[in-house]
Amino acid sequence: MKLLSISALNHDHNICYYDGTRLHYHKLERTKQIKRYRNQDLLSWVNEINQLWNLELSEIDEIIIDVDISKYQILNISQKYKDAATLKINGFPYEKEIWYIGHHYSHALSSWMMTPLTPSTHIVIDGLGDARPWSVYKDNSLVAFGNIANGSIGWGMRDAGKYLGISAGHYNDIAGKVMALQSYGKLHSNFLEYLRNFEIDSINKIFSPDTWHNFVNDRSISQNTLLDWIHTVHFRVGELIVDLFKQYASPDDCITYSGGVAQNVIWNTEIRNHYKNVIIPPHSSDEGTSLGGIEWLRIKNELPKFVLNNFPYSQSDIKPSTTPEIDTIKIAAKMLADGKVIGWYQGNGEVGPRALGNRSILCDPRMKQSRQIVNQIKNREQYRPFGASVLTEHAKKWFHVNINDPYMLYTVYVKHDNLPGVTHVDGTCRIQMVDDTNIIFKTLLDEFYKITDCPVLLNTSLNIAGKPLAGFPDNAVELFQSSSLDAMFIGNEIYIKKIDNIKN
Repeated sequence: MKLLSISALNHDHNICYYDGTRLHYHKLERTKQIKRYRNQDLLSWVNEINQLWNLELSEIDEIIIDVDISKYQILNISQKYKDAATLKINGFPYEKEIWYIGHHYSHALSSWMMTPLTPSTHIVIDGLGDARPWSVYKDNSLVAFGNIANGSIGWGMRDAGKYLGISAGHYNDIAGKVMALQSYGKLHSNFLEYLRNFEIDSINKIFSPDTWHNFVNDRSISQNTLLDWIHTVHFRVGELIVDLFKQYASPDDCITYSGGVAQNVIWNTEIRNHYKNVIIPPHSSDEGTSLGGIEWLRIKNELPKFVLNNFPYSQSDIKPSTTPEIDTIKIAAKMLADGKVIGWYQGNGEVGPRALGNRSILCDPRMKQSRQIVNQIKNREQYRPFGASVLTEHAKKWFHVNINDPYMLYTVYVKHDNLPGVTHVDGTCRIQMVDDTNIIFKTLLDEFYKITDCPVLLNTSLNIAGKPLAGFPDNAVELFQSSSLDAMFIGNEIYIKKIDNIKN
């Protein structure tokens, strides 16, 4: 049986195909090289699947689509199976029944590759999906949801960022910048107590700058302490998210948490402190919804559980034709130890927005100027921090860790004084713990550790601001040529601008 799942919302279009044996996943921005790319019409998907997998629609037994039905020529929709329905799409050349899945339900089902257990609760929080800002599912049934008239956390972060003067190529990139910037403010205890009068059904009031201005009652002072405002608001919203979990889940429950808001590593950490069995996928934003759709088709057709090979390095993008030999890895480690900044393009790309060692820009985190240098290369704001990759067996010596996090989903406090490049202003870092599941990247960290006695690398995504991660080797070469990167490693190939002090 061949199954196709298409996520065709307003941004981050992605697709998942089951060929009867193997599962394939692709986010279109990687090959289109347009950040948060979306197809202009549903007909364009016919060409996409043909180009990606030499596949014709007529070969597909069932199709499911996560789509904004108000933006396409949907002729009719009928409720049939829990949170899904059937569609008729004007001009779409597929003669069989087309299934539609609710956006939040596709989020809820998207974590299947991360647990052998059946989660008891699915919590989804984003900007807007299915005309609501959050949803809770139990036993695959919707049991609670928010009212968008009361605001949403995703939109609240975006609008707060705009008020703070933050800009981005796509509005969905603003919230992540707010998460970084709020750390520069201080918690205003009296304002926090005031905000505790509002619950999750008053998100619009919590995020409103007028709430702050009225509380301070002096426009000059309030306008000049906006970092304290957003820091306190951010803290209160984190409390409310934990409260939502407490309302619908028990501490020992197996819970999935997804939606765009689940990319906030600070809030994720607070949730994880209360719920040890929470599962947050690295693809928690909309780029993971085709994975939820394919899971719905699997359940419907009573198929065995799928396997997403080499997860999370599962993009159907272009991997190098070679793999790096040990001498090549040693050259990379030596360059990093000498203070160089390198690009690292290996294997298939990661699912999700985090660089996890296959599409990375890497640097020595011990250098005081490393964050400034890499932010300049990426054309990012200087207040934004970087994540770190650390050898799992050394993580507890360098960071205050209590879980194994291979996906950069949480923050931890930095224990070692010699990591200024990855230590944020609040003393934290988002880390990826690296073991043999990515043997090439682990070998690079091992070689760097042999030279420096430091098992940590600054690791950020292989792109510049406003562009997606490299999806072709040519994208990596172009980034190398157009930036001040010192070198680019693509498989076993090395592109070097300066070879001073490089030895095998």
